[in-house]
Amino acid sequence: MAGPLEGLVVVDATWGMPAGIASHLLADYGATVIKLERPGGGPSGHDILRSVLDRGKWSAEADLGTPEGLQVAHSLLAAADVWLESFGPGRADALGLGYDDLHARYPRLIQATFTGYGRGGPWRDRPGYDALVAARCGLQAEQAGHRKGPVFLGHPTIAYCTGFLATIGILAALRARHHTGQGQQVDASLLDGMLAVMGMNWWWNERDLSYLARSGTETGFGHNRLITDLFICQDGKYLMVHTGGDGGFKRLTDILGVGDKIRTIEGVEMRVPLNEEEYHIARHLVPDAFKARPRAEWIKLFHEADVAALPVLPASETIEEPQVQYADLVIDVDDPVHGHMRQVGPVIRFAGSPAAAPPPAPVLGQHTAIVAAGEAPASGITDSMPTDRPLAGPLAGLRVIDFSAFFATAYGARLLSDLGADVIKVEPVRGDHMRPLPDLFEGAQRGKRTIALDMQTPEGQEVARRLVARADVVMHNFRPGKAQKIGLGYEQLREIKPDLIYAYLPGFGSAGPMEKLKSFAPLVSGYAGLLYEGAGAGNPPVRRVLGNEDLYNGMAGAVAVLMAVQHRTRTGRGQYLENPQLHSSLFVVGEHATDAERRPLLAHELDADQTGWSPTYRLYRTSDGWICLACFGDRAFGRLCEALGLPDVAADARFASQAARDANADGLAELLAGRFAQLSTENAQAALDEHGVPAETPADDPVMPELLWEEWALEDQRVFEHHHPEHGWIREVGLVVRLSDTPGLNKGTSPILGQHSAEILTELGYGDEERAALLTGVVRAADQD
Repeated sequence: MAGPLEGLVVVDATWGMPAGIASHLLADYGATVIKLERPGGGPSGHDILRSVLDRGKWSAEADLGTPEGLQVAHSLLAAADVWLESFGPGRADALGLGYDDLHARYPRLIQATFTGYGRGGPWRDRPGYDALVAARCGLQAEQAGHRKGPVFLGHPTIAYCTGFLATIGILAALRARHHTGQGQQVDASLLDGMLAVMGMNWWWNERDLSYLARSGTETGFGHNRLITDLFICQDGKYLMVHTGGDGGFKRLTDILGVGDKIRTIEGVEMRVPLNEEEYHIARHLVPDAFKARPRAEWIKLFHEADVAALPVLPASETIEEPQVQYADLVIDVDDPVHGHMRQVGPVIRFAGSPAAAPPPAPVLGQHTAIVAAGEAPASGITDSMPTDRPLAGPLAGLRVIDFSAFFATAYGARLLSDLGADVIKVEPVRGDHMRPLPDLFEGAQRGKRTIALDMQTPEGQEVARRLVARADVVMHNFRPGKAQKIGLGYEQLREIKPDLIYAYLPGFGSAGPMEKLKSFAPLVSGYAGLLYEGAGAGNPPVRRVLGNEDLYNGMAGAVAVLMAVQHRTRTGRGQYLENPQLHSSLFVVGEHATDAERRPLLAHELDADQTGWSPTYRLYRTSDGWICLACFGDRAFGRLCEALGLPDVAADARFASQAARDANADGLAELLAGRFAQLSTENAQAALDEHGVPAETPADDPVMPELLWEEWALEDQRVFEHHHPEHGWIREVGLVVRLSDTPGLNKGTSPILGQHSAEILTELGYGDEERAALLTGVVRAADQD
């Protein structure tokens, strides 16, 4: 397959969705991924999820518990770049496939280990499934639902975030290997996937500064001058709006007919809190005002006034929308088991190394004979010029210029900064629109350097060009056409820096029927189907799901940049790449598909009561609470029946195999529900633990605030503590990408406005007089009023 990762060889011995997403990303963009699968297949067989996540991969059967299977593994690892495993604590070492053994034998090999909670910490031995991590960490209490009690996450946000972070770690380790000649271990845990999700919503600040008011009001943003929520219209259809940007709040309330008492604010509206009358209008009158017109009329009015608004749709409708069809995001796949399928294709667009259309997922063992004959591909990656010089992070020496506004693109650049890249944020002299939201700004900007620059002036544009001339990567999310107007188009910048990597991450794309629309989270999440996915079968959409397009597009943006870095390292060529928020939002519902008649083919579906996906992967009520169960495979099912004292169920032909359990899911769920209802949560948890059945007791509240104060989390840098010059002491989510030999860095807080302006001008060669002239208005420094 063509793509930026051409020549990369990955051996994948994992099972489960998080690791499958990581290898799916690698395979879609050119890597050869060889799956080592247990003889007879895994517990799910060739289901819809496999048809999507395993497309383009190889499949070879190998029992790694036997000498013959291990021989197959070693024959592949000797010629591979990356090894993926999810054996669980101690199992890899027992097989001789642990990190130390493999690193000694294959020092260039990058090894990604997928676990529930990482290789250390107090929870390392707890079972690692994303639903169980969500239960233990309180995300099931955080998720919006249609009933009281914990809610199963219908949208698999932890799985997707873990897959993204693992891919970032693998590509960062590959970049480090080009400098050191050595592979290393990537610790990819569901805990870090959870932290990446929650880092947008939770921090601690001594002054109690936060954009998110948790008072149960209609739109949940306290006295901030911001409206972003789900609303029902006259015709019973749903839409989402977001008033970000200058004047958006006032324009929306005027259109709704409730803006007569809303003040007009010049500049950044969110800097000015609502007074009590405005608060009442925004939080209580606005929801009722939407019921006056049908959805289509409201959207037309909002778009004409440049207010961000989108319909809320299920994913099966979204993939037929005009912008999606214009961007050619849906591919036709002739699956060997499920027939003709329409799947979300590779969503990141690389102009210089485009991804090929992937072939369908292989049947089990399709490539066993080729592998046994020693004919599997070998790595085509040559390390540059390895040195003994230590790296200050795997991306040390990489310079990124971040011209973006708001969260998504900036978050992707922050992930690169955490791994050692020198990221310079260029923002207007009045500051980024998100500065009034300190926790969000911190989450997107920490560890960066900043220059406050008037890009509307020729002098400011010249400063920007000098920045680009010394950079490796440019990232931005301007609406189409704006970059070209201020001299930041790709063709303009390529003249300055021919090998530049230019990452464009807009809302909807550089062209197409939606190109000019504003894009804010969570509008695109609702448009792409996440709110219906999180709602449960037959239910109206939920107001929000954990995980949104800001997080996903930031992570996907970091993945895309690192893929382009790998391509440039191999070929010497930079390139233009594009990954809009719409694209990454479709990717994270891409486990679903449609058939040739556009009928949904669902990899999983949350039940109407929002308890789970199947009888053995769901929440159950106990006599005094809840328990979350994750039971896969025949042996685990037998242990479950033993733990619950249900020997007749284990012997029942209706439940004797995975296929039989799937066919009789309702009956099995009813039996298990009746038994759990007889047990207390404490007794159920004890019985399941005793028999080795993966389960967790859902926390009543999110663990995030308390986790910020755990010393073990601070020590392993999952939590950072800083003193911010404007906000005082803060604690926030720390590193979420974890490498053994070239770990990430704590580079300090987000910068204050203009903090590094003078320093950067000096680096760019401006003398004292030139610098002083620029600082009179074109550039703002931190010490200026």
